[in-house]
Amino acid sequence: MSQCEGADFCEEIGGATDTSFSRFYEGDPPHRRAWSSTNFEVLADMSPLTTGHLLLLPRKHYLSFAQVLGDHPGETEELLEDATSIYRATFGEPLVLEHGSGLGEDTHACITHAHLHMLPADPDAVDELLIRDGLSYVDLESITDLRDPPWQESAYFLRHHRGRSRVYIPNGRQKRQYLRSIVGATLNIPDPEWDYAVVIRKECLRRTMELVESWSR
Repeated sequence: MSQCEGADFCEEIGGATDTSFSRFYEGDPPHRRAWSSTNFEVLADMSPLTTGHLLLLPRKHYLSFAQVLGDHPGETEELLEDATSIYRATFGEPLVLEHGSGLGEDTHACITHAHLHMLPADPDAVDELLIRDGLSYVDLESITDLRDPPWQESAYFLRHHRGRSRVYIPNGRQKRQYLRSIVGATLNIPDPEWDYAVVIRKECLRRTMELVESWSR
């Protein structure tokens, strides 16, 4: 997969200086990189739902982690285990979520570059809301099963916690930023303040960056 044109994540990872992050935060903090490896980055979410809201993403351009796992299954699984261990020591056990975009134009939602959300959120509360919304699901034996059909070409919602992965299947009635709205509901964030275009929680990001200062980069 090649680097995409015009996507904020690709531009920021590529070292561009005029990005959405730089415009919103104006040098405070100077960056939002928490941790990195040869092929992956961990960034603070630009509008975190809570302290500790981080994003794990590949440096190269993919639409979903199903596609990433198709090319790098062992490395991705090992990296997620390492990132989870580091995260756990700082913020507690993370809930990992992803809206994976499919190949069809109508399935992209707002995702143009694959990323996993890592948050200190309640997995049971998230499951309850997803099931309440009528979403069916498939439990995976391993997160590497995402590389198998149909996930590389289909939109999906991934929920991963303590090594257990579940894929929820969109039913076409989900709003944009659907997973943010779900997590926001579990955190008692009023609708629509979970929307990153409505509220940018700068102090949450700054506090998150303070707490990851000791992480190796």
